[in-house]
Amino acid sequence: MKAKLTFIAFALAVVSTLNAQVINPKETAKRKVEDRTNRKANETIDKGLDKIEKGIENIFKKKDKKEKDNNPQSGSTNNPDTDQSTAKNGNTDFSKYKNFDFIPGKNIIFFDNFSDGSTNKWKAYNPVLYSVVPLEGNNWLELRGTRFTPINLGLLPEEVTIEFDIYVKPVENDVYYGTLNIQFVDQSQKDRLEDPYFDNSSTISIDPTSEVKGLGRLDYDRNENGEMVLNIDEVGFKTWQPEFDSKPAHISIYRKGSKVTLYLNNEKLLNNVDLLSSKRKYGLTFNHQNYFVETAKQFITNVRIASGVPNATNEVKSQGKFVTNTIYFDVNSAHIKPESWMTLKQSAEAIKANPGNFLIVGHTDSDGADDTNLKLSQSRAAAVKNALVKEFEIDASRLNTDGKGEAQPITSNNTASAKEQNRRVEFIKQ
Repeated sequence: MKAKLTFIAFALAVVSTLNAQVINPKETAKRKVEDRTNRKANETIDKGLDKIEKGIENIFKKKDKKEKDNNPQSGSTNNPDTDQSTAKNGNTDFSKYKNFDFIPGKNIIFFDNFSDGSTNKWKAYNPVLYSVVPLEGNNWLELRGTRFTPINLGLLPEEVTIEFDIYVKPVENDVYYGTLNIQFVDQSQKDRLEDPYFDNSSTISIDPTSEVKGLGRLDYDRNENGEMVLNIDEVGFKTWQPEFDSKPAHISIYRKGSKVTLYLNNEKLLNNVDLLSSKRKYGLTFNHQNYFVETAKQFITNVRIASGVPNATNEVKSQGKFVTNTIYFDVNSAHIKPESWMTLKQSAEAIKANPGNFLIVGHTDSDGADDTNLKLSQSRAAAVKNALVKEFEIDASRLNTDGKGEAQPITSNNTASAKEQNRRVEFIKQ
């Protein structure tokens, strides 16, 4: 039965492809999406048949829940490929990020963590299919199958970084989460959210699961005047495993000219790929494809788009200090996230290159009570010092710490982007 269904699906795919080639060569981009949908449908059939077979095998044997919970394949903490962000002593474990060379942009041009509970900074083709929900101590944009884009973002700079956290709720029974498309769209089409097939665009598609358990899948392609001129399928990744754990993942993208580099957590999936056209100016659009499965959802937050690559050493020499908001902390915590590694490394290099002592000062936004923010900023400055001493062998006697809480904002606290700028760490040469 399974083989017959596979053959029928293959035959239909061949006929569909041949007909599309005869009718209109500009339908290539559309076929790409249809192929993904067909692939998902075939996987659903296979998984359904597998469940029937498994059900027959186990009809007289009911698996005990405790036995399942003790199975290393079904638990998060027993999986060796699961990224553990903290060591047992509570300090950040940077071991998997020692080769992480992503440098976040310095000048924020867009930021949203959905702290106001709204989608006011976004527009969508079908706004009914996304909404803000609280999860994991933060607000997330829940995606249920629509195309959307930041309002007033404008065109992307030639050198830009794009970061965001992404999450799916682990579910049983092999339910799909859908695919998130990150689309660089030509300026003439960037506002056409009703058009699912952009003639001039480059798309990175991220699917947290695949037919191989424990592996996700990334595809990327480029369209020029309706023709697909680049099409790479199935770049596998393993650092984000919703089948085994429920931790969010962090996506980091660096674009310079036509080249694009992409990380998922610490795993470099694209390395300076020639993905864009050097002749075009691009806007940014996202699209969540759920393949008509209503329960397929993904969640994103902390969307940060910035320009200008910082140089801590030069800034200390010219200005006497280095200011950054890309040392990332857990919410309301002094625990440093491991993706902060490169900013810490830059800071350590600047301190080593400049003799004398440094004052590390933490700052927060205005959310929360004054005294709580003061203590939090002090704790974060101390955590940064600890990381510099432990990871980069900076002499602890050279580093002093302080925290100002919300007392010294550099801009208003009226927007999420402004608050992101106020949440910062300063390294001041003394």
